[in-house]
Amino acid sequence: MAIGIKQSEKSRQTDLKVAHSAARAVHTVGVDQMALTRVAADAGFSSGAIYARCDDRSELVVLAWEKSFWPMLSEILTLVVDDVIAKRTTNSEKIRELFFAASSADAVPDLGSAMEVIIASRRDEVIGEVVQRDINGLLDDRGVGPSIDGPDRQAVVSAICTIFGAAILNSAYGVDAQTMIDPTPLIDTFSRAVKSPTKPSQKNAPKAERIPYQFPTTYDEIRDALISSSEYVIARSGVHRATVSRIARRAGVSVGAIYGLYENKDSLVSDCLEVLFPPQSKHDAEDWAKVFGAEDQRAEITNILTSYMSPSNQQWRRFRLECLLASRHSETISKQLLGYALAARRTIEVAASKAPDTATIRTTTGMSARASVIGLSIMEIVDPTIIHLDWRWIPVR
Repeated sequence: MAIGIKQSEKSRQTDLKVAHSAARAVHTVGVDQMALTRVAADAGFSSGAIYARCDDRSELVVLAWEKSFWPMLSEILTLVVDDVIAKRTTNSEKIRELFFAASSADAVPDLGSAMEVIIASRRDEVIGEVVQRDINGLLDDRGVGPSIDGPDRQAVVSAICTIFGAAILNSAYGVDAQTMIDPTPLIDTFSRAVKSPTKPSQKNAPKAERIPYQFPTTYDEIRDALISSSEYVIARSGVHRATVSRIARRAGVSVGAIYGLYENKDSLVSDCLEVLFPPQSKHDAEDWAKVFGAEDQRAEITNILTSYMSPSNQQWRRFRLECLLASRHSETISKQLLGYALAARRTIEVAASKAPDTATIRTTTGMSARASVIGLSIMEIVDPTIIHLDWRWIPVR
C-alpha cells in the first residue's frame, strides 16, 4: 500500500540542490569516484544533511537520477517516442534543441552523465531498479514496452538507441559542435519508415552469426592472458574498479608479473585498448561501409545487428561501454579511443558520400546510424528483452 507523505518546500528545495550537485559530480568525476562529502560541500550543506537523505553513494545517484537526470532525459524521450508512434516529425526541432543543450560541455544535468548512470546501473541493483522502472514505464505507458515486438516497438527502440548512442559518443570524445553526432535526421527517417510497415520477408531473415567475436592475439601467452582478463574484469566492474589483483588472479599470474610487464594499471589498460579496439573498430567500419551502397539497406543492417547483439559479443559490448564511460573522465583514454574512432569515421564518411540521395542511411544519417548500434548496448541494460527482437523490423526502407 502506497503511503503519501507531504514534503515541505524547504525539504524539496534541499533535495533539488543535493541532486544537482550529485549530477555535477557525475559529470566531473563519474559515478564510481563521486564522494558524498564533496557533493555536500558543493551543495552548501553538511555531510549530515546528505546522509539524512542518502545512506550511501548508490542512493545519492538515485536521488540525482530522480530529481535531475530523469526529468531532463524523459522530456527528450517523450517527444521522440510520441513522434515515432504518431508517425510524424512534429517535435524534431525541439528534440534537436534539447539534445544539443543537454550535450554541451557545461550542461548539468547532461546527457552523457545520464548515460553513465544507466551504464553504471548494470552493476548496481539499487540504481538499476529506478532506471529500469522509469524508462520501461515510459515505454509501457505507450504500448511499446518490453515483450512487445513489431514495427512500432522496433522504431521506438531504434530511435531511443540513436539518442543513447549519440549521447555517449559525443560525451566520450568531447567533440565540438561541428563534429557532434546529430541523431534527429535518423529519428525522422524512422518515423517516416514506419508509416507503411511491411512484414519482414523470410528471404531477408537474419543470417547465422557470420564471425563470432574473436580475441585478437598478440602471440604472447602472458600478454594475451592479461589482456583477456582485463577485458573480462573491466566489462563487469568498469575501468576504475578493475583492480590489478583481480586481473592477475583471473589470468593466473602474480601481481608482480603484471608490474614486470607494465609500469602501472594505466599502462595495462592502454595496452588492452590498443589490442582490442583497432581490429573491432575496423571491422565495424567496414561492415557499415557496405550499408551505404547496398541495394537492400535493411537486410544489411539486420545482419550487422544480428551479429553485434549475439551472445558471443556480449562481453565486447559491455567492455566497450565501460571504456567509453571511462574516457569521459580520463583525457588519456579519451585521446586513445578518439584516434581509433576517427579512423573508423573516415571509412564511414567516404562510403556515405557515395550513397544515393534516396537511401535512408547516407551522409546525414550514417554516423548516427552507427551510434544507434552502441545505443543498443545501453538499452540492453534497461531492457534485456531487446536481444530477442526480430531485427528484420528495423525501420529502414
